[in-house]
Amino acid sequence: MTKTGFSDETLMRFADGELDPKTAAEIERAMETDDELVPRVAFFLETRAAAQTALEPLLDEPVPAELTQAIKVMVAKKKAADQGAASVMPFRRRTANDQVVVRRWFTPIAASLTAILGGLGGYLLAQSEEPASAGLHVAGVSASALNEALATVVSGEERQLAGSNQRFRAIATFRDNAQALCREFEVDSPDRSTVVSVACRSGAQWRVAFAVAAAGGSGGYAPASSTDALEAYLSAIDAKPPIEASEEAKALAEIRDGAQK
Repeated sequence: MTKTGFSDETLMRFADGELDPKTAAEIERAMETDDELVPRVAFFLETRAAAQTALEPLLDEPVPAELTQAIKVMVAKKKAADQGAASVMPFRRRTANDQVVVRRWFTPIAASLTAILGGLGGYLLAQSEEPASAGLHVAGVSASALNEALATVVSGEERQLAGSNQRFRAIATFRDNAQALCREFEVDSPDRSTVVSVACRSGAQWRVAFAVAAAGGSGGYAPASSTDALEAYLSAIDAKPPIEASEEAKALAEIRDGAQK
């Protein structure tokens, strides 16, 4: 078996039919010899198909007035930001009011996204008969390396992943509407692509509940525009505000202690 190094962003563009013919042909040839590439491509193809099916009925819906106004405000803020610092958010911190503006009009779309992501999580785990942790893969990172990072890296810090040239950045730790412990994080690859993800505890395992690939900024951080889908997902699961550092430290310590037993 020959392993290839296509980034998640490239595979997403392949699934969307946006690659140049040469690169698309390279991926097709690589799939004949790289067994690990096949399920990655299948994942993005399933994502595209599920998104199209779930969101197609919403295309004929009239644009809510609140959404129009919210977009106008966002555009105005973006123009103002462009006149100053670059629009990159290092170590973004969410607050309790971050999603109030979008939650009212975005709930139906967010619910559709949740259905898509939940179904894909089951699809990924169904591809393997290994334990649930075997489905804990983001941007090609091994489950063991990601497990270690999720249990040890505190919010606001980053670390190179074990056995990898990728970097893990912890953004925030919070609880969802079922009180499950969740962690928002980013994985940066050498090609400067970034995967923004959310993993939540399910029993004694982490489960990736959300992941979206985006081109990274010049400093390796995901641009502000790449967080739109993330905010929709967080709204849909009614994500609570990030927990305090002391509570996070206690929760992560309990996870590490449980893994040693």
